[in-house]
Amino acid sequence: MPPGASDLYAVRPIRERQETTPFDGILEQSRDLICDRLDEAIAGMLDRAGEALSALIKETQNRDDRCLYDETKEVAIKQRNTIEEQFQDAYLDDFQRRSDRARKIGQVFDEANSNYSMDALELVGEDDLEETLKCNDMAAKLRGYCDEELVALNQRVGVLLGDADLQANDNPFSPQVICDAYKHACRQLDADTRVRRVLLKLFDDHVLDDIRSVYKAVNALLVRNSILPKIRYSVSGQQDRKSSAPGAPAAGGVAPLGAPGADLMTGDGQ
Repeated sequence: MPPGASDLYAVRPIRERQETTPFDGILEQSRDLICDRLDEAIAGMLDRAGEALSALIKETQNRDDRCLYDETKEVAIKQRNTIEEQFQDAYLDDFQRRSDRARKIGQVFDEANSNYSMDALELVGEDDLEETLKCNDMAAKLRGYCDEELVALNQRVGVLLGDADLQANDNPFSPQVICDAYKHACRQLDADTRVRRVLLKLFDDHVLDDIRSVYKAVNALLVRNSILPKIRYSVSGQQDRKSSAPGAPAAGGVAPLGAPGADLMTGDGQ
């Protein structure tokens, strides 16, 4: 975790009013866990960036591409702190906003500031649009790759937030929140869109694969806290699954439809 990260988490309480629920502490632990693990994944990517970009330089004969990779390597080294800090800040802000929206907290604030989390409104040209589409593609890829973990996490987080019908895209842990936070971080760099696209590729190549284990860890934490220890896929959930082998046991306490002992999530556990 970057220096001072624990202090940053501390100044962002999960709830901004006096009323609390038994689930607030669990949500906070889950938030801090995913933030810690995402910080580690970003740091690992940046640790390997120089080597990865040097390999790309050696592989290409195109002079412009070589210059681009060399420039990106310099940005990744010199502006590393900006990437890490801006990613963390953007993720925590969006996490808080989505959590509050699910709990019907600060609706006026949300409506007035909803544009903050939508970098798409900053788009001014084709390059920016391509960047946003790439980010959305990464989020979709991550949703497919982590389908089992997310089916479980959506239901468990719905319990924590008091919203049994929590939609996947409204989950503050969702892949879109992660990818949008990284896109936001890249846009704070002193770098052009070509460099930012290479940085997105590094994220795709070196971070996305780590996120499945992050989701497994969050699910495991929730199971240890008795948040839907056993759940199962609904029919629609099964139809939406894009990855994972047929019949494979789901991680984090997810049981396939019809498995012995599997329980339906009803929202009664709030």
